[in-house]
Amino acid sequence: MSIGASVDQQTGNLSVFDVVEDIKVPQLPVHLPSLVISLALEKTESPEFDGKMMIHLLTPDGSQQMVGSGEMRIPRDQKRMKAVFRFSGFPINVVGTHRFVLSCMKQTGGKIAESILDFDVSQATAGASQNIHSSEKPPLAH
Repeated sequence: MSIGASVDQQTGNLSVFDVVEDIKVPQLPVHLPSLVISLALEKTESPEFDGKMMIHLLTPDGSQQMVGSGEMRIPRDQKRMKAVFRFSGFPINVVGTHRFVLSCMKQTGGKIAESILDFDVSQATAGASQNIHSSEKPPLAH
């Protein structure tokens, strides 16, 4: 999970910028301008894979929602694949540990893989946000 990522079209190299483990915000709710989930996948069997990725978010208040999904196809002769999911204006409404659950599903149904990404959200103290000068970046840490 990061603020930015890019895939070089010629080499296929994935670059990830500003990895997110925890987020400190001056107040809630907040919308992150950019949030990126990057995956490097490896097929362990040789048949072609045709399915989809589903992304759910579980928040500290107990709510769960699907925040994204996408079709995924890995040809028979391809062993590895990179996937990048971009969210613009991603909302955060509560403090605490948030969890992304990424589920790789067959078209016929059934989960074949799952990845879990946790990140913490905390509210910065009022004194800390007052120390920000107008020439500095906004009070959002990651």
